[in-house]
Amino acid sequence: MLPALFVTCYQRLFGVGSAYTSRTAAATHDATADTAADATTADAVAAATSVFNSPHRTTNFKAYALSLALALPLIVAGLTLSSTPAYAIAAKSEPLDGAQIGVAYMLPNSNKVYGKNSNLYFHPASTQKLLTALAAMLYLGPDYEMVTRLEVRADAVGANKRLNVDKTGTLNSDVIVKFTGDPTMRIDHYRTLLAVLQRHGVHKINGKVILDVSRFGGPSRANGWSWSDLPSCFTAPSAPIILNRNCTFAQLVTEGPGSHASPLIPAGVPIDIVSDVTAVSASDYGGDCILEANLFLDNRYHLTGCVPVSPRSQPWPLSLAIADAERWGVDWTRKILQGLKISTTQGIEISHSPEADVVTIAQRTSPRLSSMVEYMLQKSNNLYADSIAKNVAAEYFDLPATYYRANRAIRSIMKQYAKIDLGSSYIVDASGLSPHNLLTPNKMLEVLEYINKNNDKLGIIELLPVSGKSGTLHWRPSTFNNPLKEHVIAKTGTLQNVSNLAGFVITQSGVRVPFVMFTNSITYSERTRDMVKYRRSPSPHYAYERYVLENIYYERVMGRDF
Repeated sequence: MLPALFVTCYQRLFGVGSAYTSRTAAATHDATADTAADATTADAVAAATSVFNSPHRTTNFKAYALSLALALPLIVAGLTLSSTPAYAIAAKSEPLDGAQIGVAYMLPNSNKVYGKNSNLYFHPASTQKLLTALAAMLYLGPDYEMVTRLEVRADAVGANKRLNVDKTGTLNSDVIVKFTGDPTMRIDHYRTLLAVLQRHGVHKINGKVILDVSRFGGPSRANGWSWSDLPSCFTAPSAPIILNRNCTFAQLVTEGPGSHASPLIPAGVPIDIVSDVTAVSASDYGGDCILEANLFLDNRYHLTGCVPVSPRSQPWPLSLAIADAERWGVDWTRKILQGLKISTTQGIEISHSPEADVVTIAQRTSPRLSSMVEYMLQKSNNLYADSIAKNVAAEYFDLPATYYRANRAIRSIMKQYAKIDLGSSYIVDASGLSPHNLLTPNKMLEVLEYINKNNDKLGIIELLPVSGKSGTLHWRPSTFNNPLKEHVIAKTGTLQNVSNLAGFVITQSGVRVPFVMFTNSITYSERTRDMVKYRRSPSPHYAYERYVLENIYYERVMGRDF
């Protein structure tokens, strides 16, 4: 039953009771970072509400689910986005009224491009991650790893390769942690790395602890990202310091309608939350009575508005993006060193310049690039995309990576290695989160055609979601049923009023062909919008999407056969 499912997720997230050690708090972050950071607002709302909207669910919990959907994207912790039931939808030959649609595709044994509006510019949303994946695999290769290094001054290491630690446990050296924007780095990984000092017998650092963030430069969020999305974990900052996806968790505790919703932060988690939130009944939640958050540079959050009272008045789990990644890194470094009983005489500081004359004494290595690209594509994880692209830029230019340099690197690599000229395409970030990004269906098809022809070397297609089976395509209404089930291998792209799909269709003859379908400017009546929001029906635009995909599956020509 769903209440048991929610309680299980809830207990996994927050344990039993309200007192946590910092180690337990870190483990809580580690266990839940995947879900909170992986979805755009629209994706998260759709996934969360569909969890609760099965006909087998109880009526009371349906109301609970609807209020949960309205509170998203802040209240998303603990929901498994890839395990949500779907509403299948029938194909419809008429597109959604007013929507802007661009289609480009190829058919077996033909080099001709079919479709419509294929040279117009659209917001690609997360389909842009296909460009990131291709550039990264071309330039860095599938075995590339991001390495976080623990370093000391060269004269602090003896001939026996042991640290020169005196009898009192004092290390006369600065300690440097060189971060590289590894999106897989968790707090337990970081603790293990710093614990190497303890194993060398260090109790006091006679010097500074320096957090080297020289790998990246410039802003950690891209131009055009919606200010209202910034507190949400899918916009977590792509900075050199990434710990637990730069996403944090807390709870709001209510005592019935009209009560003040009090924040509960796991002990040891270095954030501060001020709540001016009022608890209301589920029926009163919505409109101008919703949960909102403002975030500040020292990782303080001000919550305002309303939160619906849940059944049995359970606390609401919250997920919040970190605002200041450098402060996040300093605070966790201090807490971990305190837990290891290691002091420092000159404190902890941030350095934007690489340190010279240092020796690496330990390191934490990320999974292989192919594994990170797979996670990025399957979960549509924005932080992974931007961190991967910035590492591409850092290697390509041998300079601190910025969003601008990442985009220049992607363009240059595409042209140099794949002979793909992105031309007038407008690229702001690597994740597709910015609505400033513009790309034509034809240009995306060119990328897909290259991947299709060179996949034996690239291995990208195997990393993509499969309709009715995996990732963000698992429950997509347009591809959930036959004949499209398990015959569409593609990347989704969702923003407000945008729903795209780009990838490959396995046609009825068993041939894999590339396709792009961009649907922008999606809007409908207020009644329909509510039906979609509350998951009483799928978005109407999926009907035409299914129609187009089925015709590609049957190898038909747009404009002639349909």
